[in-house]
Amino acid sequence: MLALNGMQMHGQRILIVGVGGIGAPTAEICAQCGAELVLADLRAPTAIASAMKAKYGAQTSAYAVDIGSSDSIRTLCASAKNIDGLIIASGILPEEADMLPGTSEWEESFASVFDINVRGPMMLAQLVLADMISRSTGRIVIIGSIAGRNGGLLSGAQYAASKGALHAFVRWLALRAAPHGIPVNAVAPGATATPMLATRHVDVKKIPLGRLADPIEIARVVSLLASPAASYMHGAIVDVNGGAAFS
Repeated sequence: MLALNGMQMHGQRILIVGVGGIGAPTAEICAQCGAELVLADLRAPTAIASAMKAKYGAQTSAYAVDIGSSDSIRTLCASAKNIDGLIIASGILPEEADMLPGTSEWEESFASVFDINVRGPMMLAQLVLADMISRSTGRIVIIGSIAGRNGGLLSGAQYAASKGALHAFVRWLALRAAPHGIPVNAVAPGATATPMLATRHVDVKKIPLGRLADPIEIARVVSLLASPAASYMHGAIVDVNGGAAFS
C-alpha cells in the first residue's frame, strides 16, 4: 500500500505541455492517479481532455500554446494558474541531418529547434517555478532525449545540441528549486514510437532491446517523477532507452 499511495495525485493540478506523443499516455496515468489535468498543445487538445474526463472522471481543461512564442507562454501561465506539477513534453525533430551549416535553411532550422526545444521550455519552467515557490509546492519534469547524451540515432546537430542544452538547464533549475523543496528532473527517452518518428527509419539493431519504446513505457517514468513517490529525486536525467546509452 505504501508504494501505491506514493503515486497518488489527488488534489494535484498537473500541467502537461505537448500531448501528441509521450504526453498523451502521461496524461492518462496522471488521471488514473487522481490528478486534475491542464493540457496544452499547439492546438487546444480538447478531445484528449474530454476523453480523460469521461474515462476517469478527471477534472480537465485544454489550452492552445505555441511553445516557441514568449507571448503564447505568458498567456498560458496567466490562464493556467496554481500548478502543482509541470510536465514539458513538447519538441520538434526536423529532418536536418544532411543540412549544410551556414545556409539559410540550416539557420532557420537551428532557430526553430532552439526556440521550441530550449528557449520555450526554459521560459515556461521558470515562470511556473516562480509560482510554485510562492505556494511552497510543486514538481517539474522535462522530456530530454538520448540525443543529448550520445547525439542520437538519427538526429541532426541542432536537435542533439538542443537536448544537451535542455539537460544542462534541468540541472541549473534543480539547484535553484532545491532550497524550496521543489524537485526538478528530466527523462531522456531513446527512440520511441510516437508521431515524431512515424516517417523515420530507426535501425533497431542499434538498440540492445531490439525495438522502439512504446510511449507508455516513457510515460510511466515521467508520471513517477511527477508524483510524491519520487520526492527525493532531484536534478536527475533519467535514461529510458532500451540500453542504447548509459549515463
